Amino acid sequence: MGQDGEDGEGGHPDVTIEAVTPRPVVFSTEIRDAVRYERGLAVKALFVLVVVVIIVILRTLYFA
Repeated sequence: MGQDGEDGEGGHPDVTIEAVTPRPVVFSTEIRDAVRYERGLAVKALFVLVVVVIIVILRTLYFA
């Protein structure tokens, strides 16, 4: 018997084991596209941060 007082028998979804089905191709393509999009955003944000740092350094050297 489990902690919930049930014996685990029956067709309850918490105790049944189902075979794992592979993801359809549509989902794999959608996930790949989403990851590519997010990676592109990260690269663009990093580029902007590098430009801002360069500008701040140049302004500091110019006015120092």
